[in-house]
Amino acid sequence: MANAFVSHTQRPEDLVARLGGEEFAILLPNTDNMGAVMRAEQYRLAVENLKIHHANNSELPYVTVSVGVSTIIANAADHFSGLMQAADDALYRAKKQGRNRVCCENLSPHQPL
Repeated sequence: MANAFVSHTQRPEDLVARLGGEEFAILLPNTDNMGAVMRAEQYRLAVENLKIHHANNSELPYVTVSVGVSTIIANAADHFSGLMQAADDALYRAKKQGRNRVCCENLSPHQPL
């Protein structure tokens, strides 16, 4: 899956990092909320299109990903933990809504969802 994420990374400043286990973070500097959600959907589809057999799930025959997106306009060093928590909250919501989807949490109140 990491290869699918890296192969869909379009700009040199974008960063894909494995946080551990099945969790990845993709940093997209200077990307607004709509752009981040669109990119997340591209990553989700890239994994789905790999058609990796999922032996432990009779409902979904292939491995899919749920994506939690969070965006903020601020100094990243000052707001990193809040940004990560918001992404985690969005990921939980995506899983709760049925998996294989993108959910977003926006930390910038002046930026529309």
